[in-house]
Amino acid sequence: MRSIISFELDEDCVLPRLVSDDDLFFPQSPHLTHIRVTLRYFDDCIHLLNQLGSQLYSFTVSLVYSSIRESNMISRMTSISCPYLKELTITSYRNIPQYEQCIVPLLQRLSTIEFLTLLLAIGVDTSASHHFIDGLDLQRDIISHMPHLRQFDFHIRSIVPRAPHIDIDTIRQSFVQREQSVDCILDYFNNDCGQCQIFSLPFIGTRLDFISNRFPLFDDNRNTFLNVTTLLLFDDIKPFENSFFGLVSRALPHLKSLEVFNQLEQQEKTTITTNLIEFPHLATLILYDIHIDYAEQLLCRTRLPCLVELLIHYEPLSTIVTQYQEEARNNCSKIELIRFVDSSTNPTDTLLNFFPNLHCKISKKA
Repeated sequence: MRSIISFELDEDCVLPRLVSDDDLFFPQSPHLTHIRVTLRYFDDCIHLLNQLGSQLYSFTVSLVYSSIRESNMISRMTSISCPYLKELTITSYRNIPQYEQCIVPLLQRLSTIEFLTLLLAIGVDTSASHHFIDGLDLQRDIISHMPHLRQFDFHIRSIVPRAPHIDIDTIRQSFVQREQSVDCILDYFNNDCGQCQIFSLPFIGTRLDFISNRFPLFDDNRNTFLNVTTLLLFDDIKPFENSFFGLVSRALPHLKSLEVFNQLEQQEKTTITTNLIEFPHLATLILYDIHIDYAEQLLCRTRLPCLVELLIHYEPLSTIVTQYQEEARNNCSKIELIRFVDSSTNPTDTLLNFFPNLHCKISKKA
């Protein structure tokens, strides 16, 4: 490692945690200036920057969890020094409960940054911000602390409980001082939560979370979200109809992972036709908290030629295997892993025989 200048780890591989503060992530690496890694906790990010910050030029980090585990970690942030750091990317798609205590103070210490990318989800917590993050927040908390900043790309989703209803133009006007093209989305749910997604254009993220029927930008012709490969759909106000899934398939042609949360019955059920919706690259389908209509919609009325992983309740899958064998068989023919959400029932031979490519035992998720 002594001669290594750049180190990149696949984003699905998480760098192991340090056993003690005396351990080093990259011991004897005096020339290491470019790092791209995934870390389990925000604490690990602080440890790494304390160890190597003085030599880094580029740092790209994805965080699995963004909370602070060690009580002294905020005070340790004050010892970080990164005099040569020019490029920084932080990705955390899990809700960050301590954004103002973790992310903001860290960024304010990195005054040499010229190229900044933030892909963040700011979640529901008593210590979280009680208003949507907007352009004024970015200017005050981040941009004003980076005098050398030349390019700032971002996609930031903030969720606020009991959020007051505001006009979307209020969010847009908070960016008037920036020459950069930006856009935003506001949405409110029956569970009293509101969300705001702000993003720079062109859109650089690869995932969209908590997208409802009210998501407005599927209707434009700008191909804004062509890079998105992961989608989480959620709506507790209106069901997702067949036409909505058709809209999603056209707007997100490279989708690889789809998760659906909706317990509302479809009102515009369609019969099986030869003109089926298709997700040509979808490999993972997660049907965690749904009405059975969505299992039928996606496994029986949609083409999924690359589906290899399925998470679902046992009963809907058993019903589909029994009642819709011909329609669902093609979509299930390549599945290698099935996870049941909450079933303690052992799968029947009929169900198991429906999946000829099942390489590993069906698992049960509590």
